[in-house]
Amino acid sequence: MDEVQNLKTDRRRRRPALSCVSCRRSKIRCDRNLPCGACVRSKHKTCVYEPQGPARHSDISSVSVGPLQPTDGVSSNDAETTGTSGLAFAHHVDGSHEEHSTHSLTGSTPVDSTSSQTHEPSFDVRSLLDRIRELERRLEERTDHHPGTKSIPRTPNAATEPIVATYPSYLAGELHTMNKSVMSKTRYLGQSHWMNQIGNFKCVLEIFDHHVRDKKSEPIVLINKAKALARTIKAQRTPELSFKFGTNIPSREIADKLVEGYLRTLESVIRVLHVPSFRKEYENFWSSPESVDLSFVIQLQLVMAIGSAVYDENFTMRKSAIQWVYEAQCWLISPVPKTRLTLTALQVMILLCFAQEAACVGPDLVWIPVGQVIRTAIFMGLHRDPKKLPNMNRFCAEMRRRLWNTILELALETSIDAGGPPRIHSEEYDTCAPSNYDDDQITNDDDPAEPKPPEKFTDMSIALALRNTFPARLAITRSLNDINAQNTYDETIRLHSQLSAAYKTLSQYLQKFVLTDRQPTGFQRRFVDLLVRRYFMALHIPYFGPAMTEPAYAFSRKTVVEMAAKLWSTVFPSAALNPRPRRPPPNDIGSAHINKDDLARFSLCSAGLFRSILSQASMVVGLELQHQLQEDDGLGPPTPRMDLLNILRDSTAWIFNRILIGETNIKGYMFTAGLLAQAEALMNSLKGAELEEAIVRAGCDAVRESFEVLKQRLESNVDEATTTTSDAQFNFDTMMAVDDDWEYDNSMQNVLFDFTSIESVLGVNPGAGSIMAPPDFSQW
Repeated sequence: MDEVQNLKTDRRRRRPALSCVSCRRSKIRCDRNLPCGACVRSKHKTCVYEPQGPARHSDISSVSVGPLQPTDGVSSNDAETTGTSGLAFAHHVDGSHEEHSTHSLTGSTPVDSTSSQTHEPSFDVRSLLDRIRELERRLEERTDHHPGTKSIPRTPNAATEPIVATYPSYLAGELHTMNKSVMSKTRYLGQSHWMNQIGNFKCVLEIFDHHVRDKKSEPIVLINKAKALARTIKAQRTPELSFKFGTNIPSREIADKLVEGYLRTLESVIRVLHVPSFRKEYENFWSSPESVDLSFVIQLQLVMAIGSAVYDENFTMRKSAIQWVYEAQCWLISPVPKTRLTLTALQVMILLCFAQEAACVGPDLVWIPVGQVIRTAIFMGLHRDPKKLPNMNRFCAEMRRRLWNTILELALETSIDAGGPPRIHSEEYDTCAPSNYDDDQITNDDDPAEPKPPEKFTDMSIALALRNTFPARLAITRSLNDINAQNTYDETIRLHSQLSAAYKTLSQYLQKFVLTDRQPTGFQRRFVDLLVRRYFMALHIPYFGPAMTEPAYAFSRKTVVEMAAKLWSTVFPSAALNPRPRRPPPNDIGSAHINKDDLARFSLCSAGLFRSILSQASMVVGLELQHQLQEDDGLGPPTPRMDLLNILRDSTAWIFNRILIGETNIKGYMFTAGLLAQAEALMNSLKGAELEEAIVRAGCDAVRESFEVLKQRLESNVDEATTTTSDAQFNFDTMMAVDDDWEYDNSMQNVLFDFTSIESVLGVNPGAGSIMAPPDFSQW
């Protein structure tokens, strides 16, 4: 009987219904228009045609109709159906006639389900498209009558509200994570900033958080004492604000070493000065200091401030470097700002940004003054190629191109460090890349000189090679830090391929000079490698955490780990095989196991990109080791990659060495010591309370060691002091006797981990405060 009934049903519904629903129900003739004549005459508000059979995606795959935005005149059901399928037969002028519900080609809401399920008769695609166009036209007209409901163009991600996750922490305060960013206190940090990865270490931070709640616990007491010591040490380094510029120039012998330290390192890669002109002025300064312009004195002091980071193993010139940075800041904000619109003043502004990082004076906020540098350069016309400006000699034209090239590089590097958008748009400048000239080829005269061919190594070869990778690196920075960038994994792979091609071209280009008379120095090769490889790690690191549980991102996990190991080995080549001991030999404070090469000294003494690259690399290695050991399900003890374990051990010694040579923040050492202890405990198959105890014990030992170093430094500074009138000088024994009376209040909630700057977690010295120094984020 069922088969007979189905056969009757099939026979009854074999002819497709071509009339509209209203005409079929009224049993009147339909002219099959939209709307049909009968519905127009009877003033029906809705004219609906029944869909012809179930959805046939092959028939509509070529139809591209955008989704219709719901309005007041369309019911929520209609809006949902329209937004889902993108194709609809119904056209509602208002909310009436709800019995004629919207029908999509998917067949999800047919008028007669039996009809739609049993046959697939063909239909007229042209008629369907005409109906859709009419539907969209009328809907648009209806929307135009309601300005308050008019559709607003929006990005694909705007359909859903951004999710803000707040992680309250007794130690860190509230950390707000959003799509592609985090916000801590008043700082908004884009995806390239290291803080976006801090959530991966939540288990370690929670262990410390749990054990330091007791205000009388040893870690909290020692860290508060260490904080007091650090404030005193930094206060002793702070120069008195004065407008007596150039009064702290060292002897000629020391000055020569400082200047050469800068010229052979940073200047050889990122060009700021015309070296022959600078040397000429330098000689004039020593022969007759009164004859040189004040702007050159400021420029010379900044050059020496940067060179002081590679002067010796102990950063003995730190205090002088801080003073030179202060003086440059005072000079730039002094009256008559129009006199600063010169190439020399622009060089001072650029050098000041690098000197702030070298001397650790507000290094995390350098991205802000870089914006001023960009606007100043544009105001001076450096964004236009000299060929499109009034006639000028070759020297001025090339220097303008060089400075603009350096400003682009500076803006890009500080953007990736700070997690801010690069604010560089290729359509807003047309300045060409500098020519391949040696410095002695360009002078103030108009003698003709042709640039050397690319295969000839010159003073500009490294900068030009780095410039060729600029588009790929800029695209990655935009994808990470621009809020409207559409990040997909396919786009990430595309950017990876683009950067890989640029990096390969760069490597092949520099390798051509290996057998020539003149070739890149070791510092130039390693520094360029550091600058470019960091973008591979930055590009994939957003997928690093998810890759621990999602195999689809395995390529990103592999890339991040390998790049982190290579970046570390670029600075410390022997670390993966022979890490430095965590504790130096006795009586060797300040010089134990410190690499003597320039790149290693920059990473030990300065901040900025030198510091942030290695800090992020060590965090990556620590997290990878943790997961490797936890994923090891063998019968024996878990076995990690020994090169990664050695790098983590070396990073612990690296941070402690920074404390030995003048760093005042000890929390980074405590944090990294905890990561290393966790890895070693997992290797020994420790779990639960034993694992937690090992991490806490390592953190406490790190605090004690750091505190002793700070105490020795303060005692030596007090012995050398010539006056005790400063407020920073106080009775050391009295401060050390407050063990039983040290009170803890809410203002100390960030005493261990203040996630507002890399100084707080990873041990970078913020330097003494200045008129342009960052605000004090740690009111403890």
